[in-house]
Amino acid sequence: MINNPGPERRPRVKSRTSRRVLVAAATLIATLSVAPSPLGASPTPHPDIAAPAPPQEFAQGDAAFYTFPEPVPAGAHGDLVRWQIVENTFDPIYRIMYVSTSVAGAPILVTGLVTVPDDPAPFGGFPMLLQGHGTTGIADACAPSRTIEDSSLTYAMDFTNLAGHASGDGFVVVSTDYEGLGSPGRHPFMVGPSAAHSILDAGLAAHQIPGVYVSPQTGLVGFSQGGHGVLFAAQLAAEWAPQLTILGTVAVAPSSEVGGFVAAGVNDVARSPLTVAILAGLAASYPEAEAALPTVLTDSALELVGIMDENCFGEQMPTTPAPHLRADPNTVEPFASLLTADTPGFAAVAAPVIIFHGDADENVPIADSATLLSRLCAAGQVVERRVIPGADHGIGARDGFRDGVAWFVGLAAGAVPVSSC
Repeated sequence: MINNPGPERRPRVKSRTSRRVLVAAATLIATLSVAPSPLGASPTPHPDIAAPAPPQEFAQGDAAFYTFPEPVPAGAHGDLVRWQIVENTFDPIYRIMYVSTSVAGAPILVTGLVTVPDDPAPFGGFPMLLQGHGTTGIADACAPSRTIEDSSLTYAMDFTNLAGHASGDGFVVVSTDYEGLGSPGRHPFMVGPSAAHSILDAGLAAHQIPGVYVSPQTGLVGFSQGGHGVLFAAQLAAEWAPQLTILGTVAVAPSSEVGGFVAAGVNDVARSPLTVAILAGLAASYPEAEAALPTVLTDSALELVGIMDENCFGEQMPTTPAPHLRADPNTVEPFASLLTADTPGFAAVAAPVIIFHGDADENVPIADSATLLSRLCAAGQVVERRVIPGADHGIGARDGFRDGVAWFVGLAAGAVPVSSC
């Protein structure tokens, strides 16, 4: 789940919307009766706060973008607070800051990235893909939106990879940094509801960027950690963001079996840092987990959490001596219940799901997506699983993004989803 760097990032190229996509987009948009105008934020405001101010534009390159306002500006989850052009050649890239909600229900600020096809928007706006990116770490420096201009870093690779496939097919791509990644507070690593809020609220915020016209037609695309996140986003979308029409969910090498990753760290010292990060993520969202953290983590592990707060997983991160775990969290409350609740796929959603997974993946075991498939099938979900022969974690991401975009184009053109159940 801690992603290997994968292939080098490809140079960005100017998108050209193909004829098949124009037909598909017309099929998508023909069902809409709205003109190309911003969608507006969620109708559910946080209690006891005033109406929001208009979003603020920051000049390109202005580092003050990341000076977070205190308190969180008034408004509803999904309100755009500020935006900034990152790149305005070929397909424009925007950096956004928006209001979201923590698992505890508190208003928070989250950042992310948006790219828009360099073509006139079709009637009703561009369809949109909401991305959950793979694991980069829990430190603010690991946020893709903070590193998008630095070609020597790979933390934005998932965004540029998906955008490279999707922009030419007429999709806006919106990628959240996640709660606490690049923004105040610790990142709730692998906490499904937190990721779902960040992903869906990024989509609501993208509709409010001036001059960007996006339709409600929305696909969910996630890789590794983000695959876990988009599965939760699919489960929560109807209630959390009813303004969005979910077309389907693409989960690439999803880290769905959270309890299994935790157990692996108990049994293998080399994998224990990932277990520590997952438990620290639970503690960031649930006070009962924070209070109980010393019952499952050693003092050395608690020191390691502090190191993770300052370093990204793709770096040569300092470590602390083993052992890191006092007990298997799968057998200790409240962690046992929280890990079960943090496992996606127990409930079916209306839109289809497709899973892509390389059979040479050493980060997320190929058996995990088979387990996820069985669980989704038992829930009555329309779900397809495609195994990518010979693909490791990084190559699987590249090919899964490519084939996932093609799957959405097919759905837009009227293709009937396949079930592997």
